[in-house]
Amino acid sequence: MVKLKKYIKFLIFELIDFFVKPSSNLKEKSILIIRLDAIGDYVLFRNFIKEIKNSTKYRDYSITLLGNIAWQEISKELDNKYVDKFIWVDRNKFNKELIYRYKKLKSIVSKSYEIIISPVYSREFYTIDKIVKLINAKEKIGSKGDSLVIEKWQKKISDNYYTKLIDVKKEILFEFYRNREFFENLLESKLLISRPSISLNKKRIKLKLPKKYALLFIGASQKKRKWSIENFAKVGNYINFKYGYDIVLCGGLDDNINAKKFESFYKGKIFNFVGKTSLLKLLKIIDNAGLILSNETSVPHFSSALNKKNIFVVYNGIHFGRFTPYPKKISSNYHFIYHPYINKNLSNYRKISNRPDYQINLDINDISLKMVKNKIDSVINIKSLKKK
Repeated sequence: MVKLKKYIKFLIFELIDFFVKPSSNLKEKSILIIRLDAIGDYVLFRNFIKEIKNSTKYRDYSITLLGNIAWQEISKELDNKYVDKFIWVDRNKFNKELIYRYKKLKSIVSKSYEIIISPVYSREFYTIDKIVKLINAKEKIGSKGDSLVIEKWQKKISDNYYTKLIDVKKEILFEFYRNREFFENLLESKLLISRPSISLNKKRIKLKLPKKYALLFIGASQKKRKWSIENFAKVGNYINFKYGYDIVLCGGLDDNINAKKFESFYKGKIFNFVGKTSLLKLLKIIDNAGLILSNETSVPHFSSALNKKNIFVVYNGIHFGRFTPYPKKISSNYHFIYHPYINKNLSNYRKISNRPDYQINLDINDISLKMVKNKIDSVINIKSLKKK
């Protein structure tokens, strides 16, 4: 039954492709960069757009970025110096709504480019690769990548959609380093960029915030990545009492119920921004925070790119080594509280968690309140001792 469903999906999407006619008017000295993954992935990639724009190889080219609508607001604010045109795709609709998919593909392929660049290491057959297939371009450059989210038969087909696949190391790399590896090979030049960074124009973002506060980010893309709201509230009480931080609460629209629960457990005043902030306002909240406690989601990536201190992340074990932990050379202020199983199996968990067949079944709430308190205390106390 599973195989039948996959076959039917393949046929339906092939039929849509048949009715999408690419443009034949190829635009010289033009590049289309395709990046449709999540916000955290974007943060670890975005600085390389500047490297392309400033490179000897492509400095005279116009750049169009085909991106995920989830990070539209911040990309238009942060990347507009280097991107000449933006195209946005709603990933969820693109994969699930056939009419939206057809219309979006028709719009995307109405333009042709000299070069298409798809730097994603874990390529997706029905999103990135299908788009690469349909757009008219002289060169289509991608990563050889892995088979984490693409089946072997799919990869065998879609490898042929590209005119060039850039070879990459088979070892597990932190995603920023993976991106750098790709772009160094593409540009045939050593890149000096050593870490993801965000330069924020805070004066343009109006938001009233307390003077000294800790940001608690209770959201995440999946329920299994969300730590207990009661524990979040208890940690809030603890750092408010012990370190004098007011509490600023953030999360997505779907976290409003948990925000109300938080209020029932928390004893002091809360600055509740759950479901009320744009991404730009969230960046400002992060940038002004004295301490950040978050589930493993985009917020810790933003925090590191903004070069924040006291970043604490509750982590249940997804893609260990690729997105977590942060290498010390990038950020020594990024502190993970691992699931107990990971702590006991650090030597081989990296390999286990990056297998295509690996199913995360670690309960994030096995990470105790005490573990989080101890991590916060150890980091802040060490910093206090260093100042003396």
